[in-house]
Amino acid sequence: MAEQKIKLLVVEDNKIIRNLIRMTFIREPEIEVFEAENGADGFKLFQELHPDIVLSDIMMPGEMDGLSLCREIKASNNPCYVILVSGNGQQNDIDLGMQAGADLYKVKPIRPTELISIVKAYLD
Repeated sequence: MAEQKIKLLVVEDNKIIRNLIRMTFIREPEIEVFEAENGADGFKLFQELHPDIVLSDIMMPGEMDGLSLCREIKASNNPCYVILVSGNGQQNDIDLGMQAGADLYKVKPIRPTELISIVKAYLD
């Protein structure tokens, strides 16, 4: 029987960054990547897919930013591991992310190898 793939939902408004993340995992057959371009679409996909991990930017346009998305995911019936990513690395920003329920807060830029290591650590 084949092992079930890890579902990674990437929520990022910048299409180039989404593509880079998708390409980072293209040679990782155990990880299936799904994408959303804003928090509201990300939450809809979260509800449909029940991903194992959500990797979300914090600052996104629209009604739901990454902090709000994280809060909604953690308050849901099926919370998952949430990684928040931001260009803001001040301690106050990190504290806000962790208070929203993030399991991990990473400051951009993130090296592709580090991103793969973070997601694969979830497997262990």
